[in-house]
Amino acid sequence: MQNTKGLSLEVRLSAYLDGEVSDTERRELEELVTRDDEARLLFEMLQAGNTFGNKAFEDFLHDPVPLSLVRRIKQGTTLNPKSERVTATVPVHHRVKLWPRALAASIALLIIGGSTGYLLGMVNGSSQSNVEVAAARSWLDDIAEYHRVYSRQEKHLVEVPASAGDDEIRTWLASSVGVNFKLPALAGEGLTFEGGRLLVAAGKPVAQLMYKNADGDVFAICFLKSEPTGEQGKLNESIRDDLAMVSWQKSGASYVVIGPSADAKLRHLAETVSAEI
Repeated sequence: MQNTKGLSLEVRLSAYLDGEVSDTERRELEELVTRDDEARLLFEMLQAGNTFGNKAFEDFLHDPVPLSLVRRIKQGTTLNPKSERVTATVPVHHRVKLWPRALAASIALLIIGGSTGYLLGMVNGSSQSNVEVAAARSWLDDIAEYHRVYSRQEKHLVEVPASAGDDEIRTWLASSVGVNFKLPALAGEGLTFEGGRLLVAAGKPVAQLMYKNADGDVFAICFLKSEPTGEQGKLNESIRDDLAMVSWQKSGASYVVIGPSADAKLRHLAETVSAEI
């Protein structure tokens, strides 16, 4: 347990939130927060900073990981620290646990500006925060969730099977999505066309073309109409748990090829699709 007596109240309350004070000091701080308005406000600010920091770290953990990094880890390849971000685990002595909480407190104090109205606004504005988090989702997040569901459907993998004919599937999806396309022939890549689906992602209709390889793994090509942003035709790789995605933009549309993260040829497949579609 930490002995924080003689330190600033901010540090003492930080240690209390970390559970790093003795029972005697804990009771002393609880009584102080109960009877002293300024101490109580500081404690609430520290709690807000703690929540803010934890949320930011949680978001960081769920960020998409570069596909190249995951493959290097699986293959045991040495990472280049100049091109990849790697977090190392370093033993930390318990006594240094005070400073991250104090730092979070300082950030909270800057954000809050000493105003109790901010704390009230955090409560009243919780619904707005949820809307902002929802808006931060990309269409690729929606596609990944769809793929996890539909790729497991053996009998109902597609909405319109390949037996309906390429022309019917192409006409249906192009008119629904607003993007003209050619159906990629991927037999040379070891993939068999299974059919198509119409999805909704980011509030827009999305065309999905489904393929299978000889092992039964499911791959999909998805695209929707979009405004040009970023470099046209540039392939971007990302991974979401067990799924790998290679996305790009071209001629007023956004595309993505999605498949198992263990497949090392997904980028090559995306290059082929980009050239043919």
